[in-house]
Amino acid sequence: MRKLLLFFSLSLFLCANLFAQEKPQEVILPDPPYDYALEEMDSITGIAIKYFYNGNYEKIVDQVPALIENATALKSDKYQSTLRGLLGNAFMQIDELVSAEALFNLQLETAKQNNDTAEVLKSYNNLGIVYFYTDPHKSINYFEKGLEFNEENISDKAFIIVTIINYNLAELHVNTKNPNRAQYYLNIVKKRLKGSILSSRAEEFAATLNFVQAGIYLLRKEYEKSIEYSLLSLETGKGNLDQNYLTDNYKNLIDAYDKTGQYEKLNEVRKPYDSLRDIRYEQEKIKQQQISRIRFKIESVEQELQESKIENERVKEKVKRDGATLLVFAILGILLIALLVTLLYTRAKRNKLLKDLRDKNTQYLEAKETSEKLARKNTKFLSTISHELRTPLYGIIGLSSVFLKNPKLLEFSEDFKSLKFSADYLLALVNDVLNINKYESKQGQELQESFFNIKQLSTSILQTFVFLNEKNNNEVKLHIGSSVPQVLYGDKTKLSQVIMNLLSNASKFTQDGTIEFSIKQHNNNGKSAELFFEIKDTGRGIQPENQNTIFEEFNQVPTDIYEGGTGLGLPISNKLLKILGSKLNMESDYGTGTIFSFLIMLKTGSQKDLKTVVDQADIKELKGKKILVVDDNKINQLVTQKVLEHYLMTHNTANNGQEAVDMVKDNSYDFILMDINMPVMNGIQASGIIREMNIATPILALTAADDLNLEKDVYGHGINAILVKPYQTEQLLQLMLQFNS
Repeated sequence: MRKLLLFFSLSLFLCANLFAQEKPQEVILPDPPYDYALEEMDSITGIAIKYFYNGNYEKIVDQVPALIENATALKSDKYQSTLRGLLGNAFMQIDELVSAEALFNLQLETAKQNNDTAEVLKSYNNLGIVYFYTDPHKSINYFEKGLEFNEENISDKAFIIVTIINYNLAELHVNTKNPNRAQYYLNIVKKRLKGSILSSRAEEFAATLNFVQAGIYLLRKEYEKSIEYSLLSLETGKGNLDQNYLTDNYKNLIDAYDKTGQYEKLNEVRKPYDSLRDIRYEQEKIKQQQISRIRFKIESVEQELQESKIENERVKEKVKRDGATLLVFAILGILLIALLVTLLYTRAKRNKLLKDLRDKNTQYLEAKETSEKLARKNTKFLSTISHELRTPLYGIIGLSSVFLKNPKLLEFSEDFKSLKFSADYLLALVNDVLNINKYESKQGQELQESFFNIKQLSTSILQTFVFLNEKNNNEVKLHIGSSVPQVLYGDKTKLSQVIMNLLSNASKFTQDGTIEFSIKQHNNNGKSAELFFEIKDTGRGIQPENQNTIFEEFNQVPTDIYEGGTGLGLPISNKLLKILGSKLNMESDYGTGTIFSFLIMLKTGSQKDLKTVVDQADIKELKGKKILVVDDNKINQLVTQKVLEHYLMTHNTANNGQEAVDMVKDNSYDFILMDINMPVMNGIQASGIIREMNIATPILALTAADDLNLEKDVYGHGINAILVKPYQTEQLLQLMLQFNS
């Protein structure tokens, strides 16, 4: 078993090097019993850990149980936990898996009683490691139970253990030949390594992450990439990888070189591979000898216990014949009865207390279950409403966009603009209601950073409100300071949402006036720029008595001649700015106008950092492509078909997942546009079956669902990308060009 996995299971090791450790020198502990003071336990535990590193599992089995008793007497949960983990790992090394599992389950129950999340996570990780090679499904079950304890606000130690569990799942799914699930968990590890807690240690993970990535590519038959990552793993782990990882890296190289016909290179790596296998064989022999000695000792102890039992029986027979001894036992019996009565009385009081606690705990659990049911119903309700509203909106927005591009309908363009504006407004309302809960969650608060052009972004956002401002006869001005960097790096989506909410309010509550959107630079250190954003309008303004409540959810300023709103725009903007490390400021004079502003720090970039924008030359690559449109909604089918026809692509249509599977068997397609929620067979099930048929056609999920857990379900079944409806036509074209082969 790899020492890496064992290493993770010991809490003491969480503060040490996660992937490499010099082999310590042997230090000898005296034979038990032990009576060490608390201040001595740190060094004593360190000696026991050195036994493990030196492979001296026999001493651990002999001496660590007595050390655990010592730690229990000292009431030290810390040393009990560490020593139990050490003993459990020693049991694993000598293949006493049942004993290891029992020990870690005891550790798990103690951690749950103490409400120690980090210890609970560590215990589940240990239990998963016990059956890592012998029973992968049982191992996966333990690891996934651990991930259920991944709370929103956990300690740094618990965060590291969750990362380790995700890594173990990634490697385990490679072993069980499930590359998609392996890639899913590996991506989580890579993402968590970019966070502030583990970013400084990312290099320590590099060798093993490259090893797992190489295994994934080997399963996917991408042999050149597998070779690249195997060599990278050997290079980044030089001097640190243990022999098992080295051996498996060379095994991956042998398989990949053999598949690609690179026999000369195959012979080069076979020699170190054979050498490592010989070393592993010798180590296994030594380990088996040690196991034999330990089991012999256990059998000897059992024999001594049996002989002691027989001797006790002889003594009892002698006592029966000795009247004086019987008298002594009679007296002792009376004393024991008195003691028993006392114990029973104490037990009765304790049982009453326990009953009261159980009753209160039952009430708490019932209340907790009721609360969780309400939360699940709320989430399901929002998801259902989201899907039901987005689906018809997709048809309205999509068809109005198509009609606006049709030269034959130019005389109706103003009507279509009005229709599209109304649909966009309703979509914004749906998004506001959903986003209030979304940005409270841990996943909703994660930053999705990328490079973007601030002028293009600002111009695009202003274009969204052209119709509304023309309707209200407003003049809109954009001012971007000359010192403001053109290319910035940050969460463009959240920043855009804030600006759109503020401009939407200014456009709605201003008539026959002026709206000024300005961006200025306050500071620039060469890597980051501090920018000041301001949206100023000449609308009616906000009365002083309403200014303190304007940021409350679903609260609207009283209005008579102006349009109202959901009252969510400003609270959402505040939540988003908090995630981005800023806050929203407001100045308003009733009858004069309102100014909203915020100060935010963004990293800077250059033009070469920007991704290439899709242009007409790129879109021509899609001409003549054959597309399978899978959707149970006829309006959605029509919208998608109109878009494809506009760009000269051909298409077939399937009404559910089963029809899609049948059509893919008999036809060849360049892309499959797959809806998720459909009758008969949904899009996720259909995609999984298509991938089982070894069909590599890119599958793009077009769905009206807005579930934060959607990616976990979708990407594990072979779907290449997700696009939430309604979407811009350019977004679909970008995805198709990205996966165009």
